[in-house]
Amino acid sequence: MSDLEVVIDGQSVEPSDGWTFAWIDEAHGVAQLSRDETRATLLVEGSGSAWVVTVDGRRLPAMVRTWRERTLAEAEVASHASAGPLNINASLPGLVVAVDVAEGAEVAAGQSLLTIEAMKMQNEVRAPRAGRIASVAVAVGQTVTKGILLLRLD
Repeated sequence: MSDLEVVIDGQSVEPSDGWTFAWIDEAHGVAQLSRDETRATLLVEGSGSAWVVTVDGRRLPAMVRTWRERTLAEAEVASHASAGPLNINASLPGLVVAVDVAEGAEVAAGQSLLTIEAMKMQNEVRAPRAGRIASVAVAVGQTVTKGILLLRLD
């Protein structure tokens, strides 16, 4: 299984056996798909995870996501689906270097809540949805382990 997820025209796709992909002119986004005697020329445009593939005059929106991007997107969808209190736990061990919110604060989805330093990298913990901070369970300078409660969001 690939580390990448490919979504074309809203449908998740897997590579088909026997098909090969080759760049004809990578700088201009021209490629070819082939299997046995069948060949299709593609125009590939985009960057990051947002792409458009044109084949036989049909433009197809395509999205390519890494395992991490896919996992984060699934977590975001799941968090929006839940109602009521939400515990926000540490996804990795580290040192709390900043707490950006206080109990009672209203937060927007995606707003920075706190920062954990792990392996010399600063990792922001963001609000998975809008809400009110019910409690802050950690303080700056505190070492946390994976899974420990950081905040509770109502």
